[in-house]
Amino acid sequence: MKIIIPLQTCSTRIPLKNIRPFYNDDSLFDIKAKQILEFEAADNVYVSSEDEEKVRPLCEKYGFHFMLRDQSLTGNKIYQPDLVKALTEPLPGDDDIMWIQVTSPLFNQFKEALAEWKKVRDDYDSLVAVKPFKGHLLDDKGNPVNYSFGYWHKVSQDLPKLYSVLWSLFILKRTTVNRFNYHIGVNPYLFASDNMVVDIDYHEDFELARHIYTKIHGNND
Repeated sequence: MKIIIPLQTCSTRIPLKNIRPFYNDDSLFDIKAKQILEFEAADNVYVSSEDEEKVRPLCEKYGFHFMLRDQSLTGNKIYQPDLVKALTEPLPGDDDIMWIQVTSPLFNQFKEALAEWKKVRDDYDSLVAVKPFKGHLLDDKGNPVNYSFGYWHKVSQDLPKLYSVLWSLFILKRTTVNRFNYHIGVNPYLFASDNMVVDIDYHEDFELARHIYTKIHGNND
């Protein structure tokens, strides 16, 4: 298994979001690095960043490989297939690839996901961490999405199962990522997480995740 970690430092909403202090002296990257080392050897971990000066020392701290990313592959306007191809194509070997985002510090079900993947790998081309969703959805026009108004209204227990992508963990066969250049294949296994997860995008997310993480880990260090 090869692990790829995308690690931009150019976030505009939260400057240096991924490497600034989050809990005690640890950044989001530090927390994720320590989680990874609980189940995978450092030599199988690759970190992609546009900032060699700041990120290479962090990789050396944990024994990870540093991969310099072109500036054209940063920011929010990059096409995802271009990014996925650029980050996964250089990885050596033909084994599976695990894509991990550092912006979900509360997610740490990697061992469980790997165990599931080993069971189902022959039947699926990828694995994606998801969160089950139950609720009545409306579009921006006020139209029901997964139910109907009036006599056809279904109670939440009878609604179709929906899942939100957590953007914290993906596992792909090498043939899958080489063909589709995306985080998810056409026949993914949905790894339903029971973790509380906060994906950090805005400053409020950062503070909420830090508060929850501190409540969980504050007495365990």
